[in-house]
Amino acid sequence: MDPNWIKVNGLPLDGGGTPTTDRSAEAAALQAESALANLTSRLAADACSIDDICKITVRVVDRSLRTAVYPVIGRHLRGVYPVSTGLVLRTLSQPGMLVELEACVVRGDGVPHQRFRKYHSRVARYGLSGQNLDCEFCMAVRAGRHVFLRGQTGVDLDEKLQGIGDAGAQAEQAMKNVRVLLREAGAELNDVTHAVLYVIDRAHEAPARAAVVRHLGDATPALSVMIVDGLASAELLMEIDIHAMVVD
Repeated sequence: MDPNWIKVNGLPLDGGGTPTTDRSAEAAALQAESALANLTSRLAADACSIDDICKITVRVVDRSLRTAVYPVIGRHLRGVYPVSTGLVLRTLSQPGMLVELEACVVRGDGVPHQRFRKYHSRVARYGLSGQNLDCEFCMAVRAGRHVFLRGQTGVDLDEKLQGIGDAGAQAEQAMKNVRVLLREAGAELNDVTHAVLYVIDRAHEAPARAAVVRHLGDATPALSVMIVDGLASAELLMEIDIHAMVVD
């Protein structure tokens, strides 16, 4: 089955409700609860379950809201171990929206997805330090021929940040991670079909893109670049999302 991307927020599915001006952690947690309920409804409508979730992208309007939003996600997705990407955007698509979730779903039809390098967020470093997120994630998911990676940054696979202050060096480390993780999931860089490079400043685009393109070599995936307001920590200057499809 091809991937299906489901985007949800904490507003009612019928579009009703009154936008809030409250940007507190409590308000963000409530929106996250509602977003996960909306996601469950969407999955059921598509004859899918939470076990079919491969990747979850979390967008919040302030980095400080991560510690309110992620524990909600962790509780709802306990035991699933998706890969994840976290972004900070100044505004989301609707007024009053504090959090938006996007789940990439591949229906397994009874065949469990393979999940590589499972970990709990309490042992992960986001930049130079850990964060109290209480989530279970993994580094790579293989669903049939599809491979999805956790958003990769300058944090190496031993949880050490490389290239502090240097977007090009962080991208270099991220792509080294990508190569290792793809191979563990049975894929290669030539199998990459889509990559999304996130940078927190336009000045970081050129050095980060150069490192990404150099590592991709002869691979010619669709490559998108987005400038965001922030990533999981202030030390992270870039992050890259990778989707690969293994050729039979």
